[in-house]
Amino acid sequence: MAFAIIILVLVALSVVLTLDTSWMNVLQGTRNELVFAKRNKDYGAYELRKEYTRRLAVAMVAGIALFAVVVGTPYLITKMGPEQDTKEMVQIVEVNLDNFRDDQPEEPPPPPEVIVPPQPQIETVQFVAVEASDEPVEAPPPTQEDLSETVASTTTQEGQKIDAPPPPPPPVEEETFDLAAVQEQPEFPGGMGKMYEYLQKNTKYPDMEYDAGIQGKVWVEFVVERSGEVSDVKVRRGVSPGLDKEALRAVRSMPNWNPGKMNGKAVKVRFTIPVDFKLK
Repeated sequence: MAFAIIILVLVALSVVLTLDTSWMNVLQGTRNELVFAKRNKDYGAYELRKEYTRRLAVAMVAGIALFAVVVGTPYLITKMGPEQDTKEMVQIVEVNLDNFRDDQPEEPPPPPEVIVPPQPQIETVQFVAVEASDEPVEAPPPTQEDLSETVASTTTQEGQKIDAPPPPPPPVEEETFDLAAVQEQPEFPGGMGKMYEYLQKNTKYPDMEYDAGIQGKVWVEFVVERSGEVSDVKVRRGVSPGLDKEALRAVRSMPNWNPGKMNGKAVKVRFTIPVDFKLK
């Protein structure tokens, strides 16, 4: 298709140039005569311009003929040859899909069946409503003593006498207050000065840190309970394993504090203190 369009464009240009009789057309006969007047017409240019129109026509006819041969030959061959059956033969092939399946992982075995142990049968006494009637009562209603020892139900059956007390209430978690949130802060017996004096007397410098020259402050956090006891002791910022361990031991060994209070009632208070280790 593109080849045919190019040929048509070239033919159209050739026809336009041939039919153009203006002075600007270098192929125009009158112009050629004036240009080559009193000049050597045997040089070649005059002959080329004069014979251009004829040669263009010959080339155009030859090109169209060649194009017709190239395009028409396959078409003629297909028309002249014997007709072939263009129906495609469809062959049905059985395919085993099992051969194309990926190896499926084995399914895990089912979980073991959970056998619920039988619940003990509870002894019950049928509750019979008392109605006014002249007929004799075959089954008298249970007495108050019977009902206190067993469970009232719609039927009477034998079983175990099981006392089912109500479940205990869930434990109420006591709130732990920060030091700045309580009205009365907890206090070491004798004040904070006595507390640091106590820690200084009851801490022993670890040998490994002493030989290595390690010193610093270990910040320890703990909770003063409502009873004044020290609990939940942990290191907030340590220095070394030996100094941290010794600081925890010294804080745990402190005597009971005077607890913090809110509205006159003792409460749990979180406290943080530094335990200082200095080499002398």
